[in-house]
Amino acid sequence: MANRNVPGFTCGDILLIPDFREAAVLAGANGLDRPVTRVNVMEVPDVIDWVRPGEFLITTGFPFRDNADVLADLIPQLNDRGVSALGIKIKRFIDRIPQRALDIAERLDFPVFELPASTVFSDAVRSIMERVLVQEAKELSLLQSRFRTLSQQLLHGKGIGGFLETLEEMLDNPVLLLDEGDHAYFSPQASCLGLPDSPADWRRIRDEIRPGIFFATVAGRRARAYAAEISNKDMCAYLVVPEWNREHSVVDQLTIDRAGLLVGMEMINAYARREVEAKYVDQFLQDWLSGRIATREDLAIRAEACGCPLREGHVYYAGVIRWIDGRPALHRLRQTAKRTRLRIAEAHVHTTVLEGELALLFSLPPAFPVKRAADEVIAQMRAGLPDNGAFSVCLGNRAERADQVHVSYRQARKVHAISRVCGVREPLVDAARLGVYQLLYLLPDSEEVRHFRDRFIVPLAEYDRKHGTMLLETLKVYFRHNRSAKKTSAELFTHYNTVNYRVERALELLGIDAESGDDMLQLELAIKLRDMWPQEGETGHSP
Repeated sequence: MANRNVPGFTCGDILLIPDFREAAVLAGANGLDRPVTRVNVMEVPDVIDWVRPGEFLITTGFPFRDNADVLADLIPQLNDRGVSALGIKIKRFIDRIPQRALDIAERLDFPVFELPASTVFSDAVRSIMERVLVQEAKELSLLQSRFRTLSQQLLHGKGIGGFLETLEEMLDNPVLLLDEGDHAYFSPQASCLGLPDSPADWRRIRDEIRPGIFFATVAGRRARAYAAEISNKDMCAYLVVPEWNREHSVVDQLTIDRAGLLVGMEMINAYARREVEAKYVDQFLQDWLSGRIATREDLAIRAEACGCPLREGHVYYAGVIRWIDGRPALHRLRQTAKRTRLRIAEAHVHTTVLEGELALLFSLPPAFPVKRAADEVIAQMRAGLPDNGAFSVCLGNRAERADQVHVSYRQARKVHAISRVCGVREPLVDAARLGVYQLLYLLPDSEEVRHFRDRFIVPLAEYDRKHGTMLLETLKVYFRHNRSAKKTSAELFTHYNTVNYRVERALELLGIDAESGDDMLQLELAIKLRDMWPQEGETGHSP
């Protein structure tokens, strides 16, 4: 297998052509490795509008016969346009090239050739282009050979790992592939560089990657690299090859681009397979959480078939994500479930969308803290999905057996509902965090309960409507801060005395003695019930 760099035709090769035996390099000798891909003859003053990158530009000097000094201004423009070199036939129309122009060319490493008077331009063009075309044919043959080898590697080889190893042999540089889940695959050389292996590290590195040539820090070393972007509507991955051992040729860059197309098709096929598998996994998780699987034996068989085998001795917790700043659309929830599943390093968390919400299922060793597992989910979602907004993980109670998971899920749904109406904003919420709200939630929405609530709420609500006051809102904040007027005033941005006046006025309207613990407790419970079950026309708490 060919694995060496094949250089193109360069400015230095021009001196090996018989028609240029007597040519001399007047300036820019350090740029003789510039590639030449075409030849152009310049005999008009506005040639700068017509030149192309990679050209060897030759001229008799006719455009400069009256003022050779303009060459000093022309050479930087040619260099900026990517022209490879300039050849001038001396003694025909100009006697010499101004030293200032040569100094500029030397500084830019822009080769300037003095062509002998005997140079026939048609012969020079033919000689150079013959060699350029022969070299391009060799490079095309090499590219086709590489493409064929890589195609066969994917069809009959060792998958993506073998593909990257073969590409490394071709390019004599390490190769890595970064997929849409920020997981990296390494060729043998790349795996020995001590590169990071966590999705969080690769998310930071992804910010440096640009399609084509870019510079990146690889294993503590700043290196030039070439990247091929692999993307479709569902995936954005990168095939990256740093110039670790040698520089890439044009053929190498084309090889990387075509390798990106091939590995992209393989990844798209793998992605499609995962999507099909994910649908089966989602259906299994939804049935498991909902309690729709009849027996433990059926549960174990389906879990094994879906790649989620039941762990001996594990305990289970169900959770539901509550979006505090507004729930995303359903397709975003499914996308979040998929990406979270990809980003969670350990296999103790399963995610799916159930009843219009993002549901979690934790399978943990008995000694493994559920808070630690939940914190990992929270951290990964915040780092990888920052546009989803604020959220809480609402957690059900521990289930000792796999067939009891549906009980934990129902509890998680209840915690979700209570925390929503009560405005709890903590990242992790369980039944213990809800306190008295959990007990109130168990009360039926009966005539007796509504009468108890309205006995306190209706007089205050009517007074607020008539007088434009905030007695109810002030009491709510007042009780939340354990009857601290100072903290209440700070939250409501009002004066301490104003808070005290509103509380006193509310108690006066209700005929409640502030020193009566029972009366104050009943008032507080009524306000909490109002949060959970607002009266007709009220919106209740807005989380």
